[in-house]
Amino acid sequence: MQMKKWLYTLLVVVLAACSNEIPEQQPAKRSGRTVLAYLVSNSPNSLEINLQNNVVDMYTALAGSKDSCTLLVFYRPQEYQSFLDVPTLLCFDTDGRGNINGSPALSGGNLTFEGVCQTARKKEYTLNSQVATDPDVMEEVFADMQKEAPSDSYGLIFGSHATGWIKGTSFQARAFGDDNGYNIDIPDLADVLKRSFPEKKLDFVLFDACMMGTAEVGYELKEVTSHCIASVMETPIYGFPYDQILPYLYTQNIDYSAVCHEFISFNKKSNQWGTCAVMACSQMENLAEAVKAKLFEWQEALPSISMQKVQQYGISGGRRDYRYFSYDLLDFFRELGRKSGMAEADLNEAVASVQTALNQAVIAKDCLSGEDYAFGGLVIDDTRFCGIGMYIPGEYNRYVTNKTVWNNYYKQSISWYHAAGWDELN
Repeated sequence: MQMKKWLYTLLVVVLAACSNEIPEQQPAKRSGRTVLAYLVSNSPNSLEINLQNNVVDMYTALAGSKDSCTLLVFYRPQEYQSFLDVPTLLCFDTDGRGNINGSPALSGGNLTFEGVCQTARKKEYTLNSQVATDPDVMEEVFADMQKEAPSDSYGLIFGSHATGWIKGTSFQARAFGDDNGYNIDIPDLADVLKRSFPEKKLDFVLFDACMMGTAEVGYELKEVTSHCIASVMETPIYGFPYDQILPYLYTQNIDYSAVCHEFISFNKKSNQWGTCAVMACSQMENLAEAVKAKLFEWQEALPSISMQKVQQYGISGGRRDYRYFSYDLLDFFRELGRKSGMAEADLNEAVASVQTALNQAVIAKDCLSGEDYAFGGLVIDDTRFCGIGMYIPGEYNRYVTNKTVWNNYYKQSISWYHAAGWDELN
Protein backbone atom coordinates (compact mmCIF):
# COMPACT_ATOMS: atom_id res chain seq x y z
CA MET A 1 0.00 0.00 0.00
CA GLN A 2 2.82 2.43 0.90
CA MET A 3 4.55 1.63 -2.43
CA LYS A 4 1.36 2.38 -4.40
CA LYS A 5 0.88 5.71 -2.59
CA TRP A 6 4.50 6.67 -3.27
CA LEU A 7 4.19 5.78 -6.98
CA TYR A 8 0.95 7.79 -7.25
CA THR A 9 2.57 10.85 -5.68
CA LEU A 10 5.56 10.55 -8.02
CA LEU A 11 3.26 10.31 -11.05
CA VAL A 12 1.37 13.48 -10.04
CA VAL A 13 4.65 15.38 -9.62
CA VAL A 14 5.96 14.23 -13.02
CA LEU A 15 2.73 15.11 -14.83
CA ALA A 16 2.65 18.57 -13.25
CA ALA A 17 6.26 19.18 -14.25
CA CYS A 18 5.56 18.22 -17.85
CA SER A 19 2.44 20.37 -18.32
CA ASN A 20 2.62 23.48 -20.51
CA GLU A 21 -0.62 24.88 -19.09
CA ILE A 22 -0.55 27.64 -16.49
CA PRO A 23 -0.97 25.95 -13.07
CA GLU A 24 -3.84 26.99 -10.82
CA GLN A 25 -1.83 27.40 -7.61
CA GLN A 26 -0.56 30.87 -6.70
CA PRO A 27 3.14 31.22 -7.62
CA ALA A 28 5.66 32.77 -5.27
CA LYS A 29 6.15 36.51 -5.55
CA ARG A 30 9.08 37.50 -7.77
CA SER A 31 11.63 40.04 -6.70
CA GLY A 32 12.61 42.76 -9.15
CA ARG A 33 10.65 43.56 -12.31
CA THR A 34 8.53 41.33 -14.51
CA VAL A 35 8.09 42.40 -18.14
CA LEU A 36 4.68 42.07 -19.77
CA ALA A 37 3.78 42.45 -23.44
CA TYR A 38 0.37 43.01 -25.04
CA LEU A 39 0.56 42.40 -28.79
CA VAL A 40 -2.36 42.79 -31.21
CA SER A 41 -1.95 41.88 -34.86
CA ASN A 42 -5.46 41.11 -36.10
CA SER A 43 -5.95 43.89 -38.62
CA PRO A 44 -6.26 44.22 -42.41
CA ASN A 45 -2.80 45.81 -42.40
CA SER A 46 -1.42 42.99 -40.29
CA LEU A 47 1.81 43.10 -38.32
CA GLU A 48 1.66 39.33 -37.82
CA ILE A 49 5.11 38.38 -39.09
CA ASN A 50 6.75 41.35 -37.40
CA LEU A 51 5.11 40.71 -34.04
CA GLN A 52 6.02 37.03 -34.27
CA ASN A 53 9.64 38.06 -34.87
CA ASN A 54 9.39 40.40 -31.88
CA VAL A 55 8.36 37.47 -29.65
CA VAL A 56 11.28 35.39 -30.94
CA ASP A 57 13.65 38.28 -30.20
CA MET A 58 12.24 38.59 -26.67
CA TYR A 59 12.80 34.86 -26.17
CA THR A 60 16.37 35.24 -27.48
CA ALA A 61 17.05 37.95 -24.91
CA LEU A 62 15.77 35.68 -22.14
CA ALA A 63 17.97 32.85 -23.35
CA GLY A 64 21.06 35.04 -22.99
CA SER A 65 20.10 36.49 -19.62
CA LYS A 66 22.50 35.94 -16.72
CA ASP A 67 19.73 36.52 -14.19
CA SER A 68 16.45 34.75 -13.56
CA CYS A 69 13.52 36.73 -14.95
CA THR A 70 9.99 36.35 -16.26
CA LEU A 71 8.26 37.44 -19.45
CA LEU A 72 4.54 37.20 -20.13
CA VAL A 73 3.19 37.88 -23.64
CA PHE A 74 -0.47 38.22 -24.55
CA TYR A 75 -0.66 37.57 -28.28
CA ARG A 76 -3.75 38.32 -30.36
CA PRO A 77 -3.00 36.53 -33.67
CA GLN A 78 -4.15 37.32 -37.16
CA GLU A 79 -7.22 35.15 -37.62
CA TYR A 80 -6.57 31.98 -39.62
CA GLN A 81 -3.01 33.04 -40.46
CA SER A 82 -1.08 32.22 -37.31
CA PHE A 83 0.31 29.19 -35.52
CA LEU A 84 -1.87 30.24 -32.58
CA ASP A 85 -5.58 29.61 -33.13
CA VAL A 86 -6.88 32.00 -30.46
CA PRO A 87 -5.60 34.87 -28.32
CA THR A 88 -3.09 33.33 -25.94
CA LEU A 89 -1.07 34.28 -22.89
CA LEU A 90 2.48 32.93 -23.26
CA CYS A 91 4.59 32.63 -20.10
CA PHE A 92 8.37 32.26 -19.92
CA ASP A 93 10.77 31.94 -16.98
CA THR A 94 14.54 31.83 -17.39
CA ASP A 95 16.91 30.66 -14.68
CA GLY A 96 19.83 32.79 -15.92
CA ARG A 97 21.74 29.68 -17.00
CA GLY A 98 20.33 29.22 -20.48
CA ASN A 99 17.16 27.36 -19.51
CA ILE A 100 13.64 28.62 -20.21
CA ASN A 101 10.67 26.97 -18.52
CA GLY A 102 12.97 24.25 -17.24
CA SER A 103 14.44 23.23 -20.61
CA PRO A 104 17.50 24.38 -22.60
CA ALA A 105 16.60 27.45 -24.64
CA LEU A 106 15.84 26.92 -28.31
CA SER A 107 18.51 27.89 -30.82
CA GLY A 108 19.38 27.59 -34.50
CA GLY A 109 16.64 26.23 -36.74
CA ASN A 110 14.45 25.40 -33.74
CA LEU A 111 14.22 29.05 -32.74
CA THR A 112 10.96 29.89 -34.51
CA PHE A 113 7.70 31.48 -33.38
CA GLU A 114 6.05 28.07 -33.47
CA GLY A 115 8.84 26.54 -31.40
CA VAL A 116 8.74 29.38 -28.87
CA CYS A 117 4.96 29.00 -28.49
CA GLN A 118 5.31 25.27 -27.94
CA THR A 119 7.73 25.79 -25.04
CA ALA A 120 5.52 28.40 -23.31
CA ARG A 121 3.11 27.87 -20.48
CA LYS A 122 -0.17 29.00 -21.97
CA LYS A 123 -3.65 30.23 -21.26
CA GLU A 124 -6.05 30.56 -24.18
CA TYR A 125 -8.89 33.09 -24.42
CA THR A 126 -12.25 32.83 -26.15
CA LEU A 127 -13.26 36.38 -26.94
CA ASN A 128 -16.62 35.57 -28.58
CA SER A 129 -18.02 38.98 -29.60
CA GLN A 130 -15.28 40.89 -27.73
CA VAL A 131 -11.94 42.07 -29.06
CA ALA A 132 -8.46 42.38 -27.59
CA THR A 133 -8.84 46.16 -27.23
CA ASP A 134 -12.02 45.83 -25.16
CA PRO A 135 -11.36 47.23 -21.65
CA ASP A 136 -12.88 44.14 -19.98
CA VAL A 137 -10.63 41.82 -21.98
CA MET A 138 -7.55 43.89 -21.22
CA GLU A 139 -8.33 43.95 -17.50
CA GLU A 140 -8.86 40.18 -17.48
CA VAL A 141 -5.51 39.60 -19.18
CA PHE A 142 -3.62 41.99 -16.88
CA ALA A 143 -5.19 40.28 -13.85
CA ASP A 144 -4.11 36.88 -15.19
CA MET A 145 -0.59 38.17 -15.79
CA GLN A 146 -0.27 39.42 -12.23
CA LYS A 147 -1.75 36.21 -10.83
CA GLU A 148 0.71 34.14 -12.83
CA ALA A 149 3.70 36.32 -11.94
CA PRO A 150 3.25 38.32 -8.71
CA SER A 151 6.08 40.83 -8.73
CA ASP A 152 7.52 43.87 -6.97
CA SER A 153 6.99 45.87 -10.16
CA TYR A 154 6.17 45.51 -13.85
CA GLY A 155 7.08 46.97 -17.20
CA LEU A 156 4.55 46.82 -20.01
CA ILE A 157 5.12 46.68 -23.78
CA PHE A 158 2.27 47.47 -26.18
CA GLY A 159 2.69 46.33 -29.77
CA SER A 160 0.19 47.08 -32.54
CA HIS A 161 -0.98 49.90 -34.78
CA ALA A 162 -1.68 53.27 -33.18
CA THR A 163 -2.35 56.93 -33.90
CA GLY A 164 -1.44 58.66 -30.65
CA TRP A 165 -4.11 60.65 -28.86
CA ILE A 166 -6.38 60.81 -31.94
CA LYS A 167 -9.73 59.13 -31.35
CA GLY A 168 -10.08 55.74 -32.96
CA THR A 169 -12.19 55.46 -36.16
CA SER A 170 -11.72 59.15 -36.99
CA PHE A 171 -9.75 59.80 -40.20
CA GLN A 172 -8.77 56.11 -40.26
CA ALA A 173 -7.24 56.59 -36.80
CA ARG A 174 -6.58 53.60 -34.58
CA ALA A 175 -5.85 55.26 -31.19
CA PHE A 176 -4.07 52.18 -29.75
CA GLY A 177 -4.45 48.72 -31.22
CA ASP A 178 -6.27 47.32 -34.20
CA ASP A 179 -8.29 44.15 -33.69
CA ASN A 180 -10.23 43.92 -36.93
CA GLY A 181 -10.90 47.66 -36.83
CA TYR A 182 -11.53 47.95 -33.09
CA ASN A 183 -9.19 49.94 -30.85
CA ILE A 184 -9.04 51.74 -27.53
CA ASP A 185 -8.72 55.50 -27.05
CA ILE A 186 -5.87 56.73 -24.86
CA PRO A 187 -7.96 58.10 -21.96
CA ASP A 188 -9.76 54.74 -21.82
CA LEU A 189 -6.44 52.88 -21.96
CA ALA A 190 -5.16 54.97 -19.06
CA ASP A 191 -8.27 54.06 -17.07
CA VAL A 192 -7.76 50.35 -17.79
CA LEU A 193 -4.17 50.54 -16.57
CA LYS A 194 -5.19 52.52 -13.49
CA ARG A 195 -7.72 49.85 -12.54
CA SER A 196 -5.41 46.96 -13.45
CA PHE A 197 -2.37 48.29 -11.60
CA PRO A 198 -3.90 50.25 -8.69
CA GLU A 199 -0.66 50.32 -6.71
CA LYS A 200 1.09 52.10 -9.61
CA LYS A 201 3.51 49.22 -10.05
CA LEU A 202 4.23 50.00 -13.72
CA ASP A 203 7.81 51.24 -14.00
CA PHE A 204 7.36 51.87 -17.71
CA VAL A 205 4.97 51.58 -20.62
CA LEU A 206 6.70 51.08 -23.96
CA PHE A 207 4.64 51.75 -27.07
CA ASP A 208 5.92 49.78 -30.03
CA ALA A 209 3.30 51.62 -32.05
CA CYS A 210 3.02 54.79 -34.09
CA MET A 211 2.73 58.38 -32.92
CA MET A 212 2.52 57.79 -29.15
CA GLY A 213 5.39 60.09 -28.14
CA THR A 214 3.31 63.19 -27.44
CA ALA A 215 2.67 65.40 -24.45
CA GLU A 216 -1.00 64.41 -24.67
CA VAL A 217 -0.23 60.69 -24.24
CA GLY A 218 2.37 61.24 -21.52
CA TYR A 219 -0.03 63.42 -19.55
CA GLU A 220 -2.84 60.85 -19.73
CA LEU A 221 -0.45 58.26 -18.25
CA LYS A 222 0.90 60.41 -15.41
CA GLU A 223 -1.08 58.51 -12.76
CA VAL A 224 -0.43 55.13 -14.33
CA THR A 225 3.28 54.65 -14.95
CA SER A 226 6.62 56.19 -14.06
CA HIS A 227 7.92 56.33 -17.62
CA CYS A 228 6.59 56.22 -21.17
CA ILE A 229 8.85 55.08 -24.03
CA ALA A 230 7.54 56.03 -27.47
CA SER A 231 8.09 57.65 -30.85
CA VAL A 232 6.31 60.81 -31.93
CA MET A 233 6.51 59.60 -35.55
CA GLU A 234 5.10 56.59 -37.30
CA THR A 235 7.40 53.68 -36.50
CA PRO A 236 8.94 51.14 -38.89
CA ILE A 237 7.07 47.82 -38.94
CA TYR A 238 10.08 45.90 -37.58
CA GLY A 239 9.49 47.36 -34.13
CA PHE A 240 12.03 47.57 -31.34
CA PRO A 241 15.08 45.26 -31.37
CA TYR A 242 14.01 43.29 -28.29
CA ASP A 243 17.01 40.97 -28.32
CA GLN A 244 19.05 44.12 -27.62
CA ILE A 245 16.79 46.25 -25.42
CA LEU A 246 15.03 43.68 -23.24
CA PRO A 247 18.07 43.17 -20.96
CA TYR A 248 17.98 46.90 -20.14
CA LEU A 249 14.29 46.66 -19.20
CA TYR A 250 15.00 44.15 -16.41
CA THR A 251 17.71 46.20 -14.68
CA GLN A 252 16.89 47.98 -11.44
CA ASN A 253 17.82 51.40 -12.81
CA ILE A 254 16.97 51.31 -16.50
CA ASP A 255 19.38 53.10 -18.83
CA TYR A 256 16.69 54.78 -20.90
CA SER A 257 19.23 56.60 -23.05
CA ALA A 258 20.62 53.22 -24.08
CA VAL A 259 17.12 51.97 -24.96
CA CYS A 260 16.56 54.97 -27.25
CA HIS A 261 20.03 54.58 -28.76
CA GLU A 262 19.55 50.87 -29.49
CA PHE A 263 16.23 51.53 -31.22
CA ILE A 264 17.62 54.33 -33.36
CA SER A 265 20.81 52.39 -34.18
CA PHE A 266 18.69 49.42 -35.27
CA ASN A 267 16.60 51.66 -37.53
CA LYS A 268 19.74 53.20 -39.01
CA LYS A 269 21.20 49.78 -39.82
CA SER A 270 17.86 48.81 -41.37
CA ASN A 271 17.93 51.97 -43.54
CA GLN A 272 14.76 53.20 -41.86
CA TRP A 273 13.79 56.41 -40.07
CA GLY A 274 12.78 57.12 -36.51
CA THR A 275 12.59 59.01 -33.26
CA CYS A 276 12.47 57.75 -29.69
CA ALA A 277 12.03 59.47 -26.35
CA VAL A 278 11.29 58.63 -22.74
CA MET A 279 8.90 60.75 -20.71
CA ALA A 280 9.04 60.84 -16.91
CA CYS A 281 5.28 60.92 -16.50
CA SER A 282 5.40 62.34 -12.96
CA GLN A 283 6.90 65.51 -14.48
CA MET A 284 4.17 66.04 -17.06
CA GLU A 285 2.16 68.28 -14.73
CA ASN A 286 5.14 70.61 -14.35
CA LEU A 287 5.60 70.66 -18.11
CA ALA A 288 1.92 71.52 -18.59
CA GLU A 289 2.28 74.43 -16.16
CA ALA A 290 5.34 75.76 -18.01
CA VAL A 291 3.53 75.49 -21.36
CA LYS A 292 0.47 77.23 -19.94
CA ALA A 293 2.50 80.13 -18.51
CA LYS A 294 4.31 80.71 -21.80
CA LEU A 295 1.11 80.48 -23.85
CA PHE A 296 -0.44 83.17 -21.67
CA GLU A 297 2.67 85.33 -21.89
CA TRP A 298 2.81 85.19 -25.69
CA GLN A 299 -0.85 84.63 -26.60
CA GLU A 300 -1.08 87.83 -28.64
CA ALA A 301 1.40 86.35 -31.11
CA LEU A 302 -0.58 83.12 -31.63
CA PRO A 303 -2.65 84.39 -34.61
CA SER A 304 0.49 85.33 -36.51
CA ILE A 305 2.68 82.28 -35.86
CA SER A 306 4.09 80.62 -38.98
CA MET A 307 3.24 76.96 -38.34
CA GLN A 308 4.97 75.83 -41.53
CA LYS A 309 8.24 76.87 -39.87
CA VAL A 310 7.72 74.57 -36.87
CA GLN A 311 9.01 70.97 -36.92
CA GLN A 312 5.99 68.70 -37.28
CA TYR A 313 5.80 64.90 -37.20
CA GLY A 314 2.91 63.64 -39.31
CA ILE A 315 2.77 62.53 -42.93
CA SER A 316 0.14 62.01 -45.60
CA GLY A 317 0.00 58.93 -47.77
CA GLY A 318 -2.33 56.15 -48.84
CA ARG A 319 -5.63 56.45 -46.97
CA ARG A 320 -4.15 58.40 -44.06
CA ASP A 321 -3.34 62.03 -43.43
CA TYR A 322 -1.70 62.72 -40.07
CA ARG A 323 0.05 65.92 -41.07
CA TYR A 324 -0.01 68.50 -38.28
CA PHE A 325 -1.30 66.13 -35.60
CA SER A 326 1.82 66.96 -33.59
CA TYR A 327 4.44 69.71 -33.59
CA ASP A 328 7.73 69.76 -31.73
CA LEU A 329 6.84 71.30 -28.38
CA LEU A 330 9.97 73.40 -27.88
CA ASP A 331 10.31 74.39 -31.54
CA PHE A 332 6.75 75.73 -31.40
CA PHE A 333 7.68 78.08 -28.57
CA ARG A 334 10.83 79.22 -30.34
CA GLU A 335 8.73 80.28 -33.32
CA LEU A 336 6.09 81.82 -31.06
CA GLY A 337 8.85 83.80 -29.36
CA ARG A 338 10.03 85.15 -32.71
CA LYS A 339 6.49 86.34 -33.47
CA SER A 340 6.40 87.94 -30.01
CA GLY A 341 9.33 90.12 -31.02
CA MET A 342 12.13 88.22 -29.33
CA ALA A 343 15.55 88.61 -30.92
CA GLU A 344 17.17 85.37 -32.12
CA ALA A 345 20.01 85.81 -29.61
CA ASP A 346 17.49 86.01 -26.75
CA LEU A 347 15.29 83.04 -27.71
CA ASN A 348 17.05 80.44 -25.58
CA GLU A 349 16.66 82.56 -22.47
CA ALA A 350 13.07 83.39 -23.40
CA VAL A 351 12.06 79.72 -23.60
CA ALA A 352 14.23 78.66 -20.63
CA SER A 353 11.24 77.89 -18.40
CA VAL A 354 9.83 75.48 -20.99
CA GLN A 355 13.29 74.00 -21.65
CA THR A 356 13.83 73.37 -17.93
CA ALA A 357 10.49 71.60 -17.59
CA LEU A 358 11.26 69.58 -20.73
CA ASN A 359 14.62 68.51 -19.34
CA GLN A 360 12.80 67.03 -16.35
CA ALA A 361 9.96 65.48 -18.35
CA VAL A 362 11.95 64.08 -21.30
CA ILE A 363 14.82 62.17 -19.74
CA ALA A 364 16.13 60.47 -22.90
CA LYS A 365 15.79 60.97 -26.65
CA ASP A 366 17.38 60.09 -29.96
CA CYS A 367 16.48 60.41 -33.62
CA LEU A 368 17.62 59.92 -37.18
CA SER A 369 17.90 63.34 -38.77
CA GLY A 370 18.44 64.67 -42.26
CA GLU A 371 17.39 63.83 -45.79
CA ASP A 372 18.96 60.35 -45.65
CA TYR A 373 16.35 59.33 -43.07
CA ALA A 374 13.26 61.05 -44.43
CA PHE A 375 9.89 59.33 -44.16
CA GLY A 376 7.08 60.27 -46.50
CA GLY A 377 8.83 63.55 -47.23
CA LEU A 378 9.15 64.31 -43.52
CA VAL A 379 12.69 65.24 -42.47
CA ILE A 380 13.69 65.48 -38.82
CA ASP A 381 16.14 68.17 -37.73
CA ASP A 382 17.94 66.94 -34.61
CA THR A 383 18.75 70.52 -33.57
CA ARG A 384 15.00 71.18 -33.28
CA PHE A 385 13.95 67.77 -31.89
CA CYS A 386 12.98 68.07 -28.21
CA GLY A 387 11.72 64.47 -28.02
CA ILE A 388 7.95 64.92 -27.93
CA GLY A 389 5.21 66.64 -29.87
CA MET A 390 2.09 68.64 -29.04
CA TYR A 391 -1.11 69.36 -30.98
CA ILE A 392 -1.92 72.96 -31.83
CA PRO A 393 -5.74 73.35 -31.90
CA GLY A 394 -7.59 74.65 -34.94
CA GLU A 395 -8.18 78.13 -33.52
CA TYR A 396 -4.43 78.76 -33.72
CA ASN A 397 -3.43 76.49 -36.60
CA ARG A 398 -5.00 76.98 -40.01
CA TYR A 399 -3.73 73.58 -41.17
CA VAL A 400 -6.18 71.77 -38.87
CA THR A 401 -9.07 74.26 -38.80
CA ASN A 402 -11.15 71.81 -40.86
CA LYS A 403 -10.26 68.81 -38.63
CA THR A 404 -13.53 69.13 -36.74
CA VAL A 405 -13.43 65.60 -35.31
CA TRP A 406 -9.87 66.08 -34.09
CA ASN A 407 -10.55 69.48 -32.53
CA ASN A 408 -13.81 68.51 -30.83
CA TYR A 409 -12.38 65.32 -29.38
CA TYR A 410 -9.23 67.12 -28.25
CA LYS A 411 -11.26 69.69 -26.32
CA GLN A 412 -13.74 67.22 -24.85
CA SER A 413 -11.56 64.25 -23.92
CA ILE A 414 -7.82 65.02 -23.83
CA SER A 415 -6.68 66.26 -20.42
CA TRP A 416 -3.64 68.10 -21.81
CA TYR A 417 -5.93 70.60 -23.58
CA HIS A 418 -7.06 71.95 -20.21
CA ALA A 419 -3.81 71.37 -18.30
CA ALA A 420 -1.77 73.35 -20.86
CA GLY A 421 -4.23 76.23 -20.74
CA TRP A 422 -5.57 76.16 -24.29
CA ASP A 423 -9.13 76.45 -22.96
CA GLU A 424 -8.33 79.64 -21.02
CA LEU A 425 -6.79 81.70 -23.82
CA ASN A 426 -8.67 84.78 -24.96
